[in-house]
Amino acid sequence: MTHQPDTAPAPSALSASVIIPTYQSWKQLQVCLDGLASQTLSADRFEILAVNNDPSDPVPEGFCLPANARILSEAKPGSYAARNRGIEQAAADLLFFTDSDCQPDPHYLEAGLKIAQEHPTVGRFGGNVVLIPNGQNWTTTELYDVHLGLEQKKWVERGRAVTANLIARRSIMDRIGRFNDTVLSGGDMEWNDRAQAAGEPIIFAERAIVRHPARGSLADHITKARRIEGARLRRNARRGFVNYIPPVQKLIPSFKTLKNLLRNSKLTTGQAFGVWGVHYVIRVAKITETIRLLWLRRPDQRK
Repeated sequence: MTHQPDTAPAPSALSASVIIPTYQSWKQLQVCLDGLASQTLSADRFEILAVNNDPSDPVPEGFCLPANARILSEAKPGSYAARNRGIEQAAADLLFFTDSDCQPDPHYLEAGLKIAQEHPTVGRFGGNVVLIPNGQNWTTTELYDVHLGLEQKKWVERGRAVTANLIARRSIMDRIGRFNDTVLSGGDMEWNDRAQAAGEPIIFAERAIVRHPARGSLADHITKARRIEGARLRRNARRGFVNYIPPVQKLIPSFKTLKNLLRNSKLTTGQAFGVWGVHYVIRVAKITETIRLLWLRRPDQRK
């Protein structure tokens, strides 16, 4: 197949630029692009920039690229380096960040534009991330993601938003800088912390929805937890030797978490205990990652 050249477009009246980092995930990206091709917003009002973060993995034969989409390339490892490449090439002033494994709702862009227009002095919006099961029924690990994992509304209440659904004005990027492209995880939180420190407010965009398959295996959760722990250690590097003390108190299960889960009317008792078990395994994984990175001096792992 052929795709449009990796060059920036001329200035235009585009309302939105959608930026999607992708890494060896063409099948998932196709589903994401299909969702963007079905938006209620007219295709001539937005562009799609999918950034391939593995140039050695070419676009597969038969891949269907919408007419308003381009595939860029970024060799520097990490989704934040890929997002920065997208920002560099984007033509619109309002940037929509999502991930290749997300499935945009048909009203995703229209709702995002609407809330941005209603709040012209606000530069950041955390869009709604709705988790969906991978099969017909929810598994225990998927329920963990729903009840203790990716909770965008709670993140927004803390002044942050995950890049699975982040909407930002270019003016903020110009003011506080782009994502930290030296990290493989946690760059979205670090960027949001900078924005909050600079006095930039954030609003939850409930109607700007992307659907995200919940993590279906314990191994996936552990991999994510290890990436996040590595990012946390880098952010706290200035703490010196204190960073080297493993948080051994986390070996004690959180009975407060169990109590809250048992009170959750959406969970059966068995499901509550199952989710609590996943929560504990992830706590232990973070401790072992602290030891692996700091004491054993092992490198970060992308996957």
